[in-house]
Amino acid sequence: MTEKIGIYLCECGPNIASKIDLDKVADELSRLEDFKDKELIIKKHKLLCSVGGKKFLEDEINENKLTHMVCAACSPRDHDATFINVCKKTQLNPYLYTIINIREQVAWIIPDMEEATKKAINYIHAGMNRVLYQSPLEEKQLDSNPDVLVIGGGMAGMEAALSVASKERMVFLVEKSEQLGGHASDLFGLLPMQGETLTSLQRMIAEVKKNHYIKVFTNTEVERIVGFMGNFEVTLNAKNNDGILELLAGAVVVATGFDLFDPNKLDNVNYTAENNVFNALELEAMINEKKKVALRSGEEVNSVVLIHCVGRDEVGYCSKICCNYSFKISNYLQKQGIKKITHLVKDLCLPNKTSQKFCNSVVDNGAEIVYIDEFKIDGQKLTYKSRKGEEIVLDADMIVLAPSTVPGKSTNEISKLLNLDLDEMGFFNEAHMKINPVSTNIDGVFAVGTAHGPGSITDAVIQSKAAGGKILTQLIPGQKIVPEVKVSEVLEAYCTGCKTCLQVCKFDSIYFDDEKGISVVNEAICRGCGNCIGSCPSGSIRSKHFTNPQLYQEVKEALR
Repeated sequence: MTEKIGIYLCECGPNIASKIDLDKVADELSRLEDFKDKELIIKKHKLLCSVGGKKFLEDEINENKLTHMVCAACSPRDHDATFINVCKKTQLNPYLYTIINIREQVAWIIPDMEEATKKAINYIHAGMNRVLYQSPLEEKQLDSNPDVLVIGGGMAGMEAALSVASKERMVFLVEKSEQLGGHASDLFGLLPMQGETLTSLQRMIAEVKKNHYIKVFTNTEVERIVGFMGNFEVTLNAKNNDGILELLAGAVVVATGFDLFDPNKLDNVNYTAENNVFNALELEAMINEKKKVALRSGEEVNSVVLIHCVGRDEVGYCSKICCNYSFKISNYLQKQGIKKITHLVKDLCLPNKTSQKFCNSVVDNGAEIVYIDEFKIDGQKLTYKSRKGEEIVLDADMIVLAPSTVPGKSTNEISKLLNLDLDEMGFFNEAHMKINPVSTNIDGVFAVGTAHGPGSITDAVIQSKAAGGKILTQLIPGQKIVPEVKVSEVLEAYCTGCKTCLQVCKFDSIYFDDEKGISVVNEAICRGCGNCIGSCPSGSIRSKHFTNPQLYQEVKEALR
């Protein structure tokens, strides 16, 4: 059968049409010598990604009975999926189509129209060469489990659980300690913009416990997770009478929280448990227990110094919450009647629109803010260097440190269990900071709250709702999932069984067949990243839709 190739040139409004002579492109393509034996249909459209443009393509495919299609338009990151979905509505296999980027790679970077037009012709010609070497690929549908595993029972984890739990979806909420609430349960109160009292936390815990579709596992840790979105196999170690438990889930939300930087790691900080030096959470716990702030001896406190940003230089980032909660503590101390309160700061971070007003109210009530370059604690003795370079000894009954937030102790372990990437600070890395901030590098796994990075309770709740929304739209009860089609495959005749590919696979999608002595790709898990292809010493692995002949045909013409 003669190939019938549809070549559609998108004007993209003025973005492409004003920079490239599309009429000349169409004319030159129609006279290509190496395509004389092919039937070419070449047309322009003002905006192929529009509703009208998609209908136009659909009609063109059906009416002309196209065997292949090339769309010369914008970046595949923008609209490759758009045109694939158009093909799915027709008889044309989506993998017998290709998109050529003549906007970002030609129109937007080549000012001379004649040169841009020539380059566009070469790129489209390359795409026409390539598409003839593409093979029709078929998508596979897999059954999926709509249930969700949430790791971490703090406010982020509980909010995520409440967001997705329903009669069609069970949530397994795993908390390693004996109670829900995380660090928030140790607080004596919240910030004014958060409601001040902990009723929101108590209400959330009550809602979780009474929800019939949330099963809570306290004093429990995750020991093993294998699988992929829609089909994760999970092993829990319940340290109570339940022992080892196994369950299935379709998605995982990681809400493992944070820890505090240890100030004693600093050369300029030296104190013991006998000194009246506390970190912020220790002071919060004291207020919770005693309903007041007192010295370790039980005596009353007359003066307090709060030191902001402890460990910030060492961890390399701002924790976003330290200044606000230091002012929250200061506000409480003022209500207790403590008059002499000093804040030592290198810089102030007041991220919310109400933060400045709250800070001002604390200062108006008598608290002093002193900007410093450095400080030193030796037992109860506090020395700081002012911005003027003066070294000053400050006498205070109590010193309260605001250490930086750092990744929770279980972060590395969970990262290894799920093959999750960590960022340079050690928190779970997002798939994309702007367009996919709560997803991770593993489909179906989401990171929220301070497991994702420094942030407030409000940030954690918003992220948890976002993750819940992702799950509700991606993992629908009763609906099958379609795994990646452009995956790696091992050519058995060339595989030497060296197992190099098993070591570099980020998704654990390759296993070794001992009987055959070769590596085998689990296509349900593979995401087509190509690590195995580049590392295979025998060249026995290739990627579907990115084979050497396909890439060669595209590159040779584009480089002319």
